[in-house]
Amino acid sequence: MTTRALPGGTDAAVTSTARDRPLVVAAHGTASEEGQAVVERCAARAGRLLGLETPPVVGYVDVCGPTLEEVLADLENPVVVPFFLASGYHVRHDVPSALAPVRGSTLTPALGAADEVVDALVDRVREVDTDESPRTGTAADTVTDAVLVVGAGSSVEAARAEVALVADRVGTRLGVVTATAFLSGPGPRAACELTRLRLAGHTRIVLATHLLSPGYFATKAHRVAAAAGALATGPLGTHDLLRDLVARRYREALATDQP
Repeated sequence: MTTRALPGGTDAAVTSTARDRPLVVAAHGTASEEGQAVVERCAARAGRLLGLETPPVVGYVDVCGPTLEEVLADLENPVVVPFFLASGYHVRHDVPSALAPVRGSTLTPALGAADEVVDALVDRVREVDTDESPRTGTAADTVTDAVLVVGAGSSVEAARAEVALVADRVGTRLGVVTATAFLSGPGPRAACELTRLRLAGHTRIVLATHLLSPGYFATKAHRVAAAAGALATGPLGTHDLLRDLVARRYREALATDQP
């Protein structure tokens, strides 16, 4: 068994022989069928973009199946892309453990603070900022003056720092104040941060959901935003840039593995 964990790297083309390696997308899992469909569609679209001969498969590490262990059981030489926005416990422990017995497996970095993630989140903020104002029901005549980036949460400090890094980069791109909050685990809570931003004088705040798909946390984030009169963004997993990032992770893995 040879398992390789890859750092980030430059993009590379997929050769015809390399396309024989299966792409496995490792995801958290959700009880939401809509959420599962978002992950599976993103994986399928990445496979088509890459021109893979065998469609990608998705394996989950929690909540729903098929499990990552189940989808890896009959595969050799898979490239496994963790479909996670931060490298918390699942990425650091559960995913590598599932790969341990798999011959020739390659583990790529998670999605993290890649340019594609930042750009997709900026797009999501801009999308809701052109919608009708939730306070007046009329076309908004102001622009966002603060963005609260809200993640699911993690017990791993480095994973929370990744979310903060994304928030900083979004703020730089949009020229606005940003803050970070989490829906579980350690760290500031979204409702408290929204209140803090209001008290600091910000009047048009977007709650940017740093989440990949619909489900428990996305619903919770939107409820918090609605209660505070803030705008909230949609999930990132349907954005074309997330498909592109999964494909890039696969290409980088092949480039690194080539002699």
